[in-house]
Amino acid sequence: MKGVVLSASLLTSIVPVSYGQENFQHEQIKPYVIGFLKKVASSPGSCDLFKGFLAKEPSSSHLKKMMLGFCDSDIDFSKPISFSEMKTHHFEDEDYVCGIISGQTEINRKIGARFISAEPYHLILNVKYSRRPILYTFDDEFFVSEYRLQIKSFNDLYEKYCQ
Repeated sequence: MKGVVLSASLLTSIVPVSYGQENFQHEQIKPYVIGFLKKVASSPGSCDLFKGFLAKEPSSSHLKKMMLGFCDSDIDFSKPISFSEMKTHHFEDEDYVCGIISGQTEINRKIGARFISAEPYHLILNVKYSRRPILYTFDDEFFVSEYRLQIKSFNDLYEKYCQ
């Protein structure tokens, strides 16, 4: 009986410790995800530039499409963001953290991105946005094809490291 009680108390003491370490690891990754997304975002000021062009020519469908592409494709980090569904997965003796970052675009629409991070290096392996209107602003099939390949690449990695 003492062995059962000892085993149960040992188990209950280990679970919170490992959960605390995982939670700490998740907190450490957040700045790296934000930094990565800031680096790959369209240049700051692009949205304002296209808003200005559109104000001068409000009937231009081309400018409206460009403005939406630049203003609605990335998370605006001056607004509140949140992380969710963060989980650590083990694959071939390595840890990978998979999760979602959510926020708003410069025109106040919701947007999110799934990410995969290799740990303990905080290396963001791949990201998949909930939507990317910027890719469709140029009417170039090459960009659309590349985006589809990126989505496939993300899905392949997600299946391997996050499930």
